[in-house]
Amino acid sequence: MLGITVCGVGIETKGDRLVAVFTLSEPPDPQWIAFFRERARYSVFDTATGSFNKGRLRLLLPRREDLEQLTRSVERFVEGANVDVELHGPP
Repeated sequence: MLGITVCGVGIETKGDRLVAVFTLSEPPDPQWIAFFRERARYSVFDTATGSFNKGRLRLLLPRREDLEQLTRSVERFVEGANVDVELHGPP
């Protein structure tokens, strides 16, 4: 199983807020999202409260210069969620 990967990253604006948009290789299922949120709740960013819509994850971005660090964090949480699904997912 290859698992989900981050295929692209962009920034959108919502009024005066910045939103980082992560395009995933496929839409995650609810179990994967739960594993992602469990790992992400320890992030310095508010990553656990991100919104998933189909194959995209949207997160508030405090500052543009935080995008690289946020991207690295999201990639780690994605990899971890993939491992969790492999270890604890349905047979």
